[in-house]
Amino acid sequence: MSKSTAIEPPRTIVFDLGGVMAEISHSWEGASAVSGVPCSKLAGGKTKLTAMPEFDEYQAGSITLDAYLDRLTEFVGCERAEALRLHNGILVVEYPGVKDLVAEVVAHGCRTGCLSNTNEPHWEVLALNGQYPTIHSLEMKMASHLVGLNKPSPAIYERYCREFGLVPSDIAFFDDGASNVEGALACGWHARRIDPSQDTPAQMRSYLSELGVI
Repeated sequence: MSKSTAIEPPRTIVFDLGGVMAEISHSWEGASAVSGVPCSKLAGGKTKLTAMPEFDEYQAGSITLDAYLDRLTEFVGCERAEALRLHNGILVVEYPGVKDLVAEVVAHGCRTGCLSNTNEPHWEVLALNGQYPTIHSLEMKMASHLVGLNKPSPAIYERYCREFGLVPSDIAFFDDGASNVEGALACGWHARRIDPSQDTPAQMRSYLSELGVI
């Protein structure tokens, strides 16, 4: 495969989390199945998480956890005491192979980080307490709820560069959302969309090879 024509390959590798580094439920029905929380208002299809407007609002840090869980209870028809467990059912498991991929890019002298639209309970599990060890090991971590911005707002990509002293052209970014990839490209990052239904480390390794990173 031919190498990128860039003079220097990017040396900072930044990952989205859900759908890139970790398997997640993309629907409330999926979260219900993972968590075991029954939801009377779900029709058994694939109700997108973002079908509830407060989902994105919560990830941007604009409403409280209690307000979000109150609305979630109403939206899906679960018991209020079970709402947080349902919400955490969005998280499934770290993808096999991401540990080796991160070790490989670090061995090639790259720095690593993540930029995720997420929220306080998920951030604690994914990035802080070690339950997802590869994500926990990433060097430069930023989450939407901590900065009050969601991807694909240009402001969050600019904030990431400013926060960590990075040049946009030195970043290779992976996300499962097409609009988030487009937003990164518009800000001067190298970026590639990842298909979460396929082998995500293999897709990332292929793009990093194209760029001459590995």
